[in-house]
Amino acid sequence: MTNKEIARPLKETASLIELTGGNSFRARALNNAARIIERLETPVPELIISGELTNIKGIGAGLVAQIGEILAYGSFEVRDDILGALPPGLLDVLSVKGLGAKKARVLWQSLGVQSLDDLEAAALSGRIASLDGFAEKSQQTILENIDNIRSYQGKRRMSDGWSDALKILDRILNHPDVLSAHFGGDIARLMEIVGEISIVVVCKEGTESKICSDLEMGLTTLSEPNAVRARTTLSDGLSVTLLFVLESQTGLALFTEVGPESFVKSFDITNCPIGLESESDVFAWRGVPFVSPELRDLPDAFSRAESLSQLSLLEYRDLLGVLHNHSTYSDGAHSLKDMSLAVRRSGFEYFGICDHSQSLKIASGMSAQTALKQKAEIDSLNLDFMSDGGSSFRVFFGVESDILADGSLDYPDEILAQFDFIVASVHIGFKMTEQEATERVIKAVSNPYTTILGHPTGRLILKREGYPINHLAVLEACAHYGVAVELNANPYRLDLDWRWIETAKNLGVKVSINPDAHSVDQLDLMRWGALIARKGGLTASECLNALTAKQFEALLTAKRKSSGLA
Repeated sequence: MTNKEIARPLKETASLIELTGGNSFRARALNNAARIIERLETPVPELIISGELTNIKGIGAGLVAQIGEILAYGSFEVRDDILGALPPGLLDVLSVKGLGAKKARVLWQSLGVQSLDDLEAAALSGRIASLDGFAEKSQQTILENIDNIRSYQGKRRMSDGWSDALKILDRILNHPDVLSAHFGGDIARLMEIVGEISIVVVCKEGTESKICSDLEMGLTTLSEPNAVRARTTLSDGLSVTLLFVLESQTGLALFTEVGPESFVKSFDITNCPIGLESESDVFAWRGVPFVSPELRDLPDAFSRAESLSQLSLLEYRDLLGVLHNHSTYSDGAHSLKDMSLAVRRSGFEYFGICDHSQSLKIASGMSAQTALKQKAEIDSLNLDFMSDGGSSFRVFFGVESDILADGSLDYPDEILAQFDFIVASVHIGFKMTEQEATERVIKAVSNPYTTILGHPTGRLILKREGYPINHLAVLEACAHYGVAVELNANPYRLDLDWRWIETAKNLGVKVSINPDAHSVDQLDLMRWGALIARKGGLTASECLNALTAKQFEALLTAKRKSSGLA
């Protein structure tokens, strides 16, 4: 189990205690322990074995014992006791954004709400709005959030879906009757949300039933013409589909399973012969240039096959710098030096630190004085790197400047001028109209000090819709003012949405793939950003941090001159 997976039942139990009117001290202790565990770099099991977990402030022997139960059973006694006395659907009610334990308790006790269905019915009938502490607007928000929850059920973020998919694939490939196995569907096409794990299994003739039995996955089978399809559902509702085929059927089966359906229909495989062993063979039979699976969701992908096939898509190795990262100067887990050294060890040419600015108090945003202190440390680090065998590694002094409600940045110009580059991001004030949000972001983009627009919509995949913006208008503004747009590589964000990458490319807006790393281990999130950038058709020449350190510095200088700042 990951540290986040261990923390989840602790946080959940804290909410359950509040819901039932239990010991508030215990609830706070569990919440605090969960936050500590989520931020730990070392896996909790290792800390338990070494005996170090009990030395961490906020985690005593009792909590360690409960964590041990979670590791062994996925839950612990306190949680199980509370759940045993509650209607099982109340956990789903607690998952509705904006309710919290106290409001959920009111709804349960006053209206008998014990499930999502109960909650929806109470909202639709207008009964929620009649309660103290609720209103017509909150009632409507509840309905919207229920719709979101239901649309998310049975789906995974890209990183989580891949984790399960790779484990299943490994089990399949280790079976002696399996010749090969290949991902289809969402995994093959690098979708940011995985709604199904689809795998084409190439096997020996007549072995399908034995393989299904041996895998012990609870698979149900369905015979199809020349193939067997097997299905199961994981514990959280994610569907798994295995299509068993003979080696001679691999090409056509894989092509249809990869999809998407619109691309397959455009292709017209009605008379496709048996015996094509690869997707490339299918494309060759049709006389169409090969289009990489990740590009097949682009508009008119079939008619654009010639041009799409010629794209030299971005590779992870093309990324030379790591921009937009946090340290202990704001809410990061590791020091500026540790983060810099980790990036250097990974073989990158440069590192951009972007701690939070002063207005974001919740993230320990830097005061102007603290920012200048950080600048001095960066200058010292760069001197050390230069003297270290002539190393060309460079740390750039950046900041993630909060975009205020009126679109301004939250430092005065004399402080903004001290930074090498600035990532401008929205963190608060999501309840704006599309026009208001768009005008706010465009004003920030027009600021001559803005270098990169950070996570443009603020979305959290399968958790929160982003604030509404007119993407075209924002990207046109980025083009006009020479501002890059961020593709935030965190799998919870992947924001800019890949569907807008082509628009950015066509406007000449560079895309910056940034991990938004708050710890050393999160630097590796860059890999997810590189994958989703490929899906949008991004090439190295269109990526900001595929520039060398010297090229990046020259770009910053040129922007200053064009903005009248130098």
